[in-house]
Amino acid sequence: MLARRFKSDDSAVSPVVGVILMVAITVLLAATAATFFLDFGSGSLGQNAPQAAFTFDYESGSPDSLTIEHRSGDSIQAGNLYITVSGASTANGQHDFTSLSGAPAAGSKITAGSRVTFSKASDLSDAAVTLNWKSPDSGKSIQLASWEAP
Repeated sequence: MLARRFKSDDSAVSPVVGVILMVAITVLLAATAATFFLDFGSGSLGQNAPQAAFTFDYESGSPDSLTIEHRSGDSIQAGNLYITVSGASTANGQHDFTSLSGAPAAGSKITAGSRVTFSKASDLSDAAVTLNWKSPDSGKSIQLASWEAP
C-alpha cells in the first residue's frame, strides 16, 4: 500500500525541475552580460593578428647578420612589423622592419618566401631578437616570432 502511494506521488519533481531551470537561466544571463560588458567577443587588438611562421638564420662575422624569413602563413604589411633586439653589442632597442636590408617598402606586403637581413649590430652572439606585429587600428602589438643566440 505504501509502495503505491510513492509511485503516484510526484510532487517533489516540480520543485527540482524549477530550481534547475532557474540556475540555468541565471548562468545564461550572467554569461551574456559578461560577454557584453567585458567585450569578450571582439579581439583585443582591434583586428585579428596575422598567423605566420618565421625562421631565423644567424651568421657570425663582422658584422654579424641575422636573416629572417617568412616561411608560411598570412601576408603582413611591412609597415606593421618591427624587431626588438636585446643583448647585442651596439643595436639594442626597437628597429623598424622596413629599414632592414632587403625589406620592402612600408606599404607593401611580406609574403611567404620574403627575407630580410638584420646586420646593424657588430655582435649578436648574446642577443635575443623578437619579431613583432603592431595593429594599425589600436596600436597594440604582439610577438610573432623570437630568436635567441646559440
